[in-house]
Amino acid sequence: MDEITAPLSQTANAGDMDVAGPSARVRHLLDEARAAFVAEGFGGVSIDEIARRAGVSKETIYRHFPDKPALFRAALTEFEGRFALRTAALGQVEAPIALQDMARAICDTAVEGGLLSPLWLAAGLAGHMPDFARELQQAQWQRLEPLREALAAHARARGVVIAVPMALALDFGSLAVEGPAQLLGFALPPAQQRKRLAVRVAALFEGGLQALSAQGAMPDRSDEVYRPSAPSPEHLRRLLDVSATHFLGQGYEATNLAALGAQAQVGRGTLYRHFGSKEGLFAATLRDLATQVAQSARVPALPDRADVSALARFLFAAIGNLGGSPSLELHRTAISSSRREPTLAREVHDTVRAPWLRPLTAWIANLTGLPDAQWLARQTLVLALQGSRLFAMGTEQTVEEAQHHAERSAQIILHGYIAMLNA
Repeated sequence: MDEITAPLSQTANAGDMDVAGPSARVRHLLDEARAAFVAEGFGGVSIDEIARRAGVSKETIYRHFPDKPALFRAALTEFEGRFALRTAALGQVEAPIALQDMARAICDTAVEGGLLSPLWLAAGLAGHMPDFARELQQAQWQRLEPLREALAAHARARGVVIAVPMALALDFGSLAVEGPAQLLGFALPPAQQRKRLAVRVAALFEGGLQALSAQGAMPDRSDEVYRPSAPSPEHLRRLLDVSATHFLGQGYEATNLAALGAQAQVGRGTLYRHFGSKEGLFAATLRDLATQVAQSARVPALPDRADVSALARFLFAAIGNLGGSPSLELHRTAISSSRREPTLAREVHDTVRAPWLRPLTAWIANLTGLPDAQWLARQTLVLALQGSRLFAMGTEQTVEEAQHHAERSAQIILHGYIAMLNA
């Protein structure tokens, strides 16, 4: 069995792993390894660095874990219990408080790092270790079983006795953390605003836009959309195209400027004169790719009424653009670098969404008059794009899957998940 997918019991020496869990020595090693992986990603930290941080020899690490992937998997297992402990008792709370509490628990756990760190790491692995990236994601999904049960109980209390799929819990969780925003360099609301966020998310998911009032509206933020400059000369255009192939395919750390310049037939002096450094070329490449994704958007018009079919067509087109291969690869690279370049990651996020966010915000504002129409438009795109799931997985949806999710998202946004279950 490949160590990257083997269970923990098969990746660590039995001498230090018993029914009570790992020994103090192994726990310390795992704590240091986890901190390093979360800070730098799988590819950004070496066994030598982890050994130095933990104050042990490489031989000690290899005595307990056969390779770096095995240590990586073991280091992440602690995350699996944090959200479960927080939500264990919430399923007993009467609805609708349960939904608000679930949203707050998800948001708080994401801020603390335990809920989203595996997804951030999965995004960095999706291109090189897709099976393990999928395993990390599925482990996250399983933790939301208490939420799925709460949504089912909430629906039953309103006379809807229909099975609630896990996908709905994942959708709710995505709204609670505002999709991939934190993975792409944005901060979630401070503690005093998280209750407000939780109440708004619960109300939107339960009853849709029609159930919302101006009270409790979420404050908005300014976009950081990158403003593209004039088209690049031919030799710089060629360099950006080659850079995109290297950075997206190999990642930032593994990209070699000498090899990149040779392939693009651009001298080192030209590279540094125009971009200053490897970091500067990386930033210019991602901004250029984000502009390309935005310019390729084909945005359908929305009618002056609450029309589920029209909204579904709009969201289906958005999924095709933002969930297509160029955008997925760009998001995956931006997420992987967001610890190092949060401003750049935020620019990528806002640039590719701008063509969709502007008309959607205007439509919601005209339809509802709500002061947080832009926040609601962002959340609509979050729902359509399945939060972080597409980006962390790194694979496109089929046309049928995209159509189904667009229709379901349109129903939830306009009328809520209970009405959607009844539809």
